[in-house]
Amino acid sequence: MARARLLFALSALVAASTTVAACSPSVSSSAPQDPFAAPIVPGQSARASAGSGGGHGTIDAPTPRSGSGTVTVALVGGAQLPTETAQEFTKATGFTVAVVPVDGVNAVAKADADVVLGLDGADALQASAAGTVADAAPQDTTTLAGTAVDGAPAAVAYGRDDVCVIADKSWMSANNRPLPTSFADLSSPRVRALLAVPDPASSSVGRAFVQEAASQTGEGLGTFVQSLSPRVDATLGAAIGAWTAGDRVSDAYLSEVVGSASGASGAYPLVVAPRSLAAAAATNTGADSFGTPVSSTCIARIMYAAATKAPASDGAESLIAWLQGETAQRSLATTGAAYPIDGVLAADTKASWLMGITGEAVVADETMGSLDAMNAWLATWSSALAAPAPAPTTEPTPEPTTEQQASPAADPAQDEAGATGDDAADSDDEE
Repeated sequence: MARARLLFALSALVAASTTVAACSPSVSSSAPQDPFAAPIVPGQSARASAGSGGGHGTIDAPTPRSGSGTVTVALVGGAQLPTETAQEFTKATGFTVAVVPVDGVNAVAKADADVVLGLDGADALQASAAGTVADAAPQDTTTLAGTAVDGAPAAVAYGRDDVCVIADKSWMSANNRPLPTSFADLSSPRVRALLAVPDPASSSVGRAFVQEAASQTGEGLGTFVQSLSPRVDATLGAAIGAWTAGDRVSDAYLSEVVGSASGASGAYPLVVAPRSLAAAAATNTGADSFGTPVSSTCIARIMYAAATKAPASDGAESLIAWLQGETAQRSLATTGAAYPIDGVLAADTKASWLMGITGEAVVADETMGSLDAMNAWLATWSSALAAPAPAPTTEPTPEPTTEQQASPAADPAQDEAGATGDDAADSDDEE
């Protein structure tokens, strides 16, 4: 069965019938907390191979083609191609860019795009099996050592953006709620009803969360899901709109996320989203964020680009090649759109300050077995949510509304009917 190979050091957990095969290119050890500085050799632990790093710290990227015309880009599940990054591409090559956000890989075909950005390993396999992406990488692009996805030859790695639970740290502190310190904490009485999740059936981000839950809980996936009391939204954008810090997220980020609304916020201080959400919710200083990724809940996610046709158009080939170069890598890091595949280029950027990538992700970005296994996990998720475990008879404070919803209420005030931050704070004062 196909497996995605990782390019950074990870402490991998072994789920039933799955195996992690990982390796990494080397980069300079001068980059602090560089997830690419400690390559993993298949069959060895991260600790055993940590001393084998080193290297030049740059990518031997191909030279992108020059030309004219527009490259249409499908952005999957919160992936970004910021305006300033796209402008740099146009300046370097002459091609212009039009972006079409989609929430999940199933919607890529409808985008009629030349290139897809934001695929993870499982997405790449699914898209390849469905014929949504090409059956070969463009001839002038490079698949970096250790990043190839067996079964998806068109996938070319360009960055990393893990899926995590992102916490509104101000809300959690003001309402005396503990940040989760383990994945199991998501089902604890004072946390279990604070979580908003994009629907795993339609969102690649939601699917990655279920993939993570399956890896961490194994055969206990159904029991774990039953113990949650999440709000489930149809899209990532809708879930961000239910987040208590949703109104702090930049319009530039929201413009590339399906189902989002500028200035929207709700009653849920925990949201399943890419780490880049924390960079998009930066404070005025740009060096801090209203959100923080909860590291114990993260699934490491390499981001892949793929052409949709073979042979790829000149513009598609040019963009994929350009994304691996220093200018693009630095731009992605500076804007916080993705952690660069060349970790050295993350220094002194939003990606370094706010995304919290350390190489110690709890769950690796694996394909985690067959697509049939993924479908089975999604079925378990749905059936478990339909039959939740009984709520505790006594809870320390009221929780937000726990009714499962397909999308945010038309009136944001309805989202906060259960317990807003003020309500929870008042309740805590009465204890």
